[in-house]
Amino acid sequence: MFGLMQNFPLIVPRILDCAGRFHANTEIVSRRTEGDIHRYTFFDMGRRTKRLAKALTRLGVEPEQVVATIAWNEYRHWDRSS
Repeated sequence: MFGLMQNFPLIVPRILDCAGRFHANTEIVSRRTEGDIHRYTFFDMGRRTKRLAKALTRLGVEPEQVVATIAWNEYRHWDRSS
């Protein structure tokens, strides 16, 4: 791909895969709305987001469709199964 910086599109799944692969043990730390601190790793986050993607697919969401959420910026925003 002449003139581009990489030979693949810079999309969210690629970014998440890279984080999980190269920074698997790095912690993501957030304060929950209840006030306590929650910690988990990029590897765990990757597993959770893949589960969420599969659930959305089962609900009929197509790959090019947009799904939006609104929530506090904490780990549960990404996967409400916790």
